[in-house]
Amino acid sequence: MTRETYIAKTKAFYTFRIGSFNCTAISDGHHNYWLGDFFANAPTEQLNSALDPAEVSSQTITTPYTCLYVNNGKNRVLVDVGAGNVLPTAGKLLRNMRAAGLSPDDVDTVIITHAHPDHIGGMVDEQGHLIFPNAAYYIWQEEHDYWFSDIVCGQAPEFFINLARKQLRAIRDRLIFINSEKEIHAGIQVVATPGHTPGHIALAIMSGKDRLLHVSDVALSPLHLKHPTWVPIFDIEPEKAAQSKQHIFDRAARENSLVFAHHFPPFPNLGHVVKRADGWLWQPINTF
Repeated sequence: MTRETYIAKTKAFYTFRIGSFNCTAISDGHHNYWLGDFFANAPTEQLNSALDPAEVSSQTITTPYTCLYVNNGKNRVLVDVGAGNVLPTAGKLLRNMRAAGLSPDDVDTVIITHAHPDHIGGMVDEQGHLIFPNAAYYIWQEEHDYWFSDIVCGQAPEFFINLARKQLRAIRDRLIFINSEKEIHAGIQVVATPGHTPGHIALAIMSGKDRLLHVSDVALSPLHLKHPTWVPIFDIEPEKAAQSKQHIFDRAARENSLVFAHHFPPFPNLGHVVKRADGWLWQPINTF
């Protein structure tokens, strides 16, 4: 079975290169979101015309959960750790890593883009042991502090808060806090993109002439690019989220960067964006 056939049948992993860096998009599964949660303020007729008829009839939209693994020749970096056992249709990251020939023991760096359940749920196993036991964990300082603050109690669901606190406590001795847009490892630089959460980050990954922007949850759907005023209920600070969206996707279009978006279909969540007068257009890559 060829790698391409394997991807087509399982959508488990997809390998590609950014310059000299070996990268792997790894599926953690998917989740079905209510349309009203993903597009809280979208006019009903406009939304219905933009969606697949099956999504309109079911009132849900299916989105992939996909994590990124980067080997820059020195470090083995995993961006986010998936949902773990939080959701029945997700938590497949570890299995699919192994299918791709990647060992969790080899990961020396985990970068947490933000502390929502689908990004940090896979931190520990059922016995409470770290799934990536040899890794240092990087997170924006404000993101970490937010989930332990009092203000979060009026802004996020109780389940989100309890899980974030539990998972972040599990790695407290391995946490490295980020406070500026610096390079974590060679060719892997932090980009501040607050709004979805107060300390949400994106990543600029650069090797040779190649560029990749990992935008995480700056936007949750390609429709959020085509209709940038449509917002999900999950954006904690919508005005800042809009500014971050403008900044990161204008940059992607200007640089013609490859873009990795945690929730953008189709798998492997890779594509380019084209600037439009009223937003951007998502152009997924052709993987075959």
